[in-house]
Amino acid sequence: MPRKRAETDTRRPPHERAGHDGRGGRAGRGGAILPRIVLIALCTGLAVALVGAGDGIWLTMPGLLLAGSMAAAPGTVIASAAPVMAAGVAAAKLGPPVTLPPLWLLVLVPAASLMVLHAAGQRLRRERDAMAEAAFSDPLTGMANRRMLQSRVAYEVERHLRAGERFTLALLDLDGFKLLNDRYGHAAGDEMLCDVAMQLKRTLRGQDTVARLGGDEFCVIAPETANPRPLADRIAAAVAGASAGQDDLRASVGTAVFPEDGATIEVLLQAADERLLEAKRRLRGGAQRRAA
Repeated sequence: MPRKRAETDTRRPPHERAGHDGRGGRAGRGGAILPRIVLIALCTGLAVALVGAGDGIWLTMPGLLLAGSMAAAPGTVIASAAPVMAAGVAAAKLGPPVTLPPLWLLVLVPAASLMVLHAAGQRLRRERDAMAEAAFSDPLTGMANRRMLQSRVAYEVERHLRAGERFTLALLDLDGFKLLNDRYGHAAGDEMLCDVAMQLKRTLRGQDTVARLGGDEFCVIAPETANPRPLADRIAAAVAGASAGQDDLRASVGTAVFPEDGATIEVLLQAADERLLEAKRRLRGGAQRRAA
């Protein structure tokens, strides 16, 4: 039976969890939005009453837009703005008898304004998500980058420390990659890096994180993994699958386990790097013996 996890979703990067996601963060504050909308409605009604009906009814527009901007989802924009409009109309009705604008105009102008507000908000959210994606992903392979890796390791350290569990960090680089670059060019090298990244993603678990650190160096974070050997074997098999037909290209892997080998990303990376260098020395030694 799997142990209960301290967090419910280990597959999502930390920057995508609630509080950083526009929908999740606002949904979590739904209880705090209602009093604000009521306050906006009261202030709007008071402003209309002070100015007077007629042209004063248009003082509802700032309140409508402000309330609509607090909506947690597209379907609630009208619901958020309705109390403000109702307060403005009620205040206008309570004043001296005047001719209000036609009903169709009272409906059309606020509705069109809220649609424009919603469209602008959607565009801003898309641009924000694209910027976040660019900040946390490698532009060549689409995998996590070093910044995302640091954030992920900090998250996993916290989570596994609370749960009393272990996770494994694995470093790998591609032996023979320089020869491939020299022989076929950098475009072929970039294509191989993308193939390796995708094969790693397919081979590893959904909760594992694959990051490209630069060049031909990758890093894998495997939550709740105490034995690094099977992980190293899966990584080597993934690289072998991606480099089929390129017999000179293979992966050297070095691993570190939290908390035995360290409790920070710097210490874990150093321990994994030392073991990666040991693996490369063994590989070179074996090649030299075979050549002799």
